[in-house]
Amino acid sequence: MPELHPYHLSFPGGLHLGTRGVNLEEAGVQLPADTLFSALVVAWQLQGQDPAAFAAPFSDSDPPFLLTSAFPFAGRVRFYPMPVDRSRLFSPQGWKKVQERGKAVKRIRYLSEGLVGKALAGEPLDDLLFPQRAEDDPQDQAPGVALQGGLLWLTREEAALLPESLRREKRRLHPLRSLRYMAVWKEARVPRVTVDRISSASNIFHAGRVRFAPDCGLWFGVHWRTPDALVSSTNLSYRDALVRSLALLQDSGLGGERTAGYGQFTLGDEQAAIRFADPAPGVPAWLLSRYLPGKADLPDALANEAAAYELVTVRGWAQSNEVADQRRKAL
Repeated sequence: MPELHPYHLSFPGGLHLGTRGVNLEEAGVQLPADTLFSALVVAWQLQGQDPAAFAAPFSDSDPPFLLTSAFPFAGRVRFYPMPVDRSRLFSPQGWKKVQERGKAVKRIRYLSEGLVGKALAGEPLDDLLFPQRAEDDPQDQAPGVALQGGLLWLTREEAALLPESLRREKRRLHPLRSLRYMAVWKEARVPRVTVDRISSASNIFHAGRVRFAPDCGLWFGVHWRTPDALVSSTNLSYRDALVRSLALLQDSGLGGERTAGYGQFTLGDEQAAIRFADPAPGVPAWLLSRYLPGKADLPDALANEAAAYELVTVRGWAQSNEVADQRRKAL
C-alpha cells in the first residue's frame, strides 16, 4: 500500500510562483514537483555538498524517494488536483447531469482528500457535488461544500476540519453555504520600485503575490523507497538530507522574488502518513506531479485511449550558486 508522508508549508510573507515564465505580474498557487526538487538540490549545494551526488540516483528507475507537487491545504484538509478527465469521478448518469452545469464544474481545480479516497475506492461522487448556486441549498444540508469561489471542493464532514479563520462563518444562519465566499488564498499585484545607481531615477513595476489565510498554505508528499540510503560521499541518509534541506529552505525561501521576503515558510508539525490502495494493472493512474514520459513509455503513455492529460510549457529562471541566474529554454 503506497504511503505519502505529507509536509505542510505556511508562508507568512506570501509567495510568488511564476505562471508564464518571466512575467512578474502573475503568480500561481501550485508548486510543481520538479521546481521543488530543484530547490532541494540548490539547498543541498548551499550546505557545501555535491549536488550531482545528491541527484545521481534519481536518474535511475528506483530513486530513494518520490515527490508530489505542492497543493493547497486549509487547516486539516488537504486538497489534490482535479483529474483531467472529470467524468471518471461520476457515474455515466451522474456525469450527464454534471455536464448541464457547464463551466461551473470546469472551474473546480482541487478536491479534498476525503473525496480522493472515495474516488480511488471506485465510489461515484454524484451526490457529493456542491450545489451550483448557494441559493440552491436553502437548508444548508448539501453533502458537498464549495470553497474559494468554487475552486475547492470538499465534503460536509471535512468542513469541520477547516481553520477557525474560515469557520467564523459558522455564526451565520447558513455557515456551509457561506464557505463558498471564503478565501484560502488571495492573489494580488504588489507595486515595487527600482532605483538607478547612477541617476537615482526610479522605475515602478508590479509583482504578483499569493497570500494565504491563517493556518493555510501548501503541502507536498514524499513517498519513501530507500530512506536510509546514504547520499554518495557522505554519511547522511536521504531522509536526513531532506530534513536539512527543508530547514535551510525555510529561510532562503521558495519561488521568485525571495529578496523581497516572498517564499519563506514555516514547516508544520509532523503529519500522519497518507495511505492509498495499491495501483491495479490496466487502471489509469492519478498523477500528483508533472510527467515527462521516457522513451520506453512512448507512444503508449500518450496514445492510449484511456489516457487523459494536458500539455504544459515550462519557462522561467534556472538558479545556480556557481553562475548567474539564467533564463530557461521553454520546454
